[in-house]
Amino acid sequence: MEKCFLLCFLTLCAFWDLRRGKIPNRLIFLGMVCFCITGLAGGDSADGGGMEWSSLLLSFVLRSLFTVGVLFPLFLFRMMGAGDIKVMAVTAGYLGLGKGFEVIFYGLAAAAAYSLFYMLKRHILVTRIKYFLNYVRYLFQTEQLLPYYGGENRDGSGFCFIPFLWIGFCLWLAVCGGGI
Repeated sequence: MEKCFLLCFLTLCAFWDLRRGKIPNRLIFLGMVCFCITGLAGGDSADGGGMEWSSLLLSFVLRSLFTVGVLFPLFLFRMMGAGDIKVMAVTAGYLGLGKGFEVIFYGLAAAAAYSLFYMLKRHILVTRIKYFLNYVRYLFQTEQLLPYYGGENRDGSGFCFIPFLWIGFCLWLAVCGGGI
């Protein structure tokens, strides 16, 4: 049941991200409420299902906060939005850190494959690699935290990540998750 709720949550977030380019906090809250519902219903939790509800909720919060902490540098460098990180935190909170980070890894791999295809198709791969290397060099020289892309995204570089997280979850379900 938890996987079904998570699939619905990620689907809704992916559609919202594609449509608006942002994930509203009310959707994040909805994901947390869905977790509470599955916890009250005694769904199969990442913690083994035998925990009392307050321990299950505390475990969810701790896993979510750990995920935010690990991914926060990506937000500082403006490489990922806060909504993306919060959705990944809810995902890791639902599934546990091991399974949650597997889903995140599959989503990042799908996004990387798409990005590589996009850059090859647009013939901008070398330009983007040079930009990245210059950015890293500048960071070390100035020791300043600057956004990876200042201002507007150039050459179509920005894309919505949550649909790739949804793809990662579907891949994870097919490969390791044992279905819904």
